[in-house]
Amino acid sequence: MSTKADLRRSEATREALSHFARGGYDGTPVSAVSDALGVSQPYLFKLFSSKQDLFIACVEYCYDSIEANARAQLDQAAAEGRAPSLDDIGAAFRTTITEADLLRFQLQAWAASATHERIREVVARRLHHSLELSGELTGASADDVNAMFARGTRLVVTTALGLDLLS
Repeated sequence: MSTKADLRRSEATREALSHFARGGYDGTPVSAVSDALGVSQPYLFKLFSSKQDLFIACVEYCYDSIEANARAQLDQAAAEGRAPSLDDIGAAFRTTITEADLLRFQLQAWAASATHERIREVVARRLHHSLELSGELTGASADDVNAMFARGTRLVVTTALGLDLLS
């Protein structure tokens, strides 16, 4: 059962993700998020103890969204009588990154990882989990999973740059 605070945390996470997607971790003031939500900064800090905790909640939300879409695509493959494959995960990812904020946020999370150790630890943990999960759910080899993720990274960058390259 969700509490009011849980619902507000979820709402704040989605709003913050949009702001961080555009301004990055260092360039986004917490006041922009609290103003957009119509709450005070102290209230936002009751929900999240720090700006970094708010950003990390966004990282978790981003990866949760990507994984949920991948699982849905794999379930669809099974419903169609097909063996789940990395192609299904790739198709789900291509759909996921059409949501501009998730695409931009993923890039911002990678950028913030370069200079913020705790963020780097969470992004690395979630990336590692996604790699392992992809192999577990499809039976693909580590090499095939790594190749798919490399293509996905290229897809993120080319999509963010507005390039129309073959994927």
